[in-house]
Amino acid sequence: MSYSDTIAARAAGLQFEDIPEQVLAKLKTCMLYGMVMAASAGARDELETAVLCSNAAPGPARTLVSNLERSAADAAYINAFRMCSRGQNDTYSEAYAHPGCIIIPVVLALAQQQSATGKQVLTAMAAGYEVLAMVAAGHADAVVGRRFRATSVFGVFASAAAAARMLDLDAAQTANALGLATQHSAGTMQCWLEGTPEWRIQVANAARAGVICAELAKRGYPAARHSFEGSSGFFRTFAGSEAANEPTWAWRTPQVIFKPLPGCLINQAPLYLLLGLQRKHAFGAADVDRVEVWLAERNAAYPGIDRHGPFETPTGAIMSCPFMMAVGLRNRTLRIQDFGTLYGAGEIHTLAERVSVAGLQGLPDWGARVRVSLQSGTAYEDEITELSRFAFDWQEADAILSGMADEWPWQDGAARYEQLKHCVRELDKAPTIEALVSVLRP
Repeated sequence: MSYSDTIAARAAGLQFEDIPEQVLAKLKTCMLYGMVMAASAGARDELETAVLCSNAAPGPARTLVSNLERSAADAAYINAFRMCSRGQNDTYSEAYAHPGCIIIPVVLALAQQQSATGKQVLTAMAAGYEVLAMVAAGHADAVVGRRFRATSVFGVFASAAAAARMLDLDAAQTANALGLATQHSAGTMQCWLEGTPEWRIQVANAARAGVICAELAKRGYPAARHSFEGSSGFFRTFAGSEAANEPTWAWRTPQVIFKPLPGCLINQAPLYLLLGLQRKHAFGAADVDRVEVWLAERNAAYPGIDRHGPFETPTGAIMSCPFMMAVGLRNRTLRIQDFGTLYGAGEIHTLAERVSVAGLQGLPDWGARVRVSLQSGTAYEDEITELSRFAFDWQEADAILSGMADEWPWQDGAARYEQLKHCVRELDKAPTIEALVSVLRP
């Protein structure tokens, strides 16, 4: 069997009853988290307006928050664009990829088109999350090293797998959908260096493309059988090598972690350490002489991480470790509004100049060490070597997400959040997803 045949056989045959309880619980937490991010993305900006106007094919799927009737492909694009816009996503850290902001918009759009049940939605989500992890395993380092963005490069396969399962494609059709998706895998990281917002359409493109690939495959459109492992296939092109291993379905979904705050994942650990040191030792920004941040070497070298502002756009701030640390140091937290209001010239960048970022040999990926030196000569230090503390369960996620309801665009945000929690918790019993998606409508 080819690489795509092997993946497709498992994804197409997946049934709700096959999903382990631990995986099902994580999928529900991911759904809750993703929906909250869409609701908390802020007022519509000119970029979202452009997206709404450019993806206007009518259809049976309603968009989140804006409540527009669109085709499934366009609704997936619009919702993915919004869901990722906080820069606060669930994450496969080993894959450098954010699955939920791609997969969830796809299954919600197609569920409305297909009048699908909650069980069908969760099954398709499981297929998407597992396929992304499967394809990325053993290849993510090489893909990122060649300056491709892993989220969109691998995310299109998650999108295609989830869409194929929503459309009930057989194994051969699913293999074609995955093969076609290799022609839509894309996304570079130059935007991080220049502070431009292509990263949002990278996510949206991956979501939309998966829907289109699955719909084409359903109608008989073929793809190269060895589109992944062939001599001119995906792995040779994006990773510069042969397939690193045989695709293995290993139920990796429980490994998904969540960003507790908006902004780049690489900066979450050092900011977490800084805020913890502040709570423990009660120092403020005026007390600090310098903050030294050490990251795993490849994390420190990721585009945009060590940049100091001012920035031309909020994107530069979203990636900048010095910026995020400075805001956290001054405000003892970080909110999505900070990127939009503080990215340009201002005092926060003077404070950020006290923050240095360097790679540290031997520090594991996603690890961080922070040393805060005070004007008094006292220094405090702490370290994280892995991110399992961010693999929140339902209760831990709820504790963070409930506080974001005041950022929703409706006065009854807190009541809507409780309604959303109920709908997600009971999703496997829902005959349709209408109650779920209606929570995020005017």
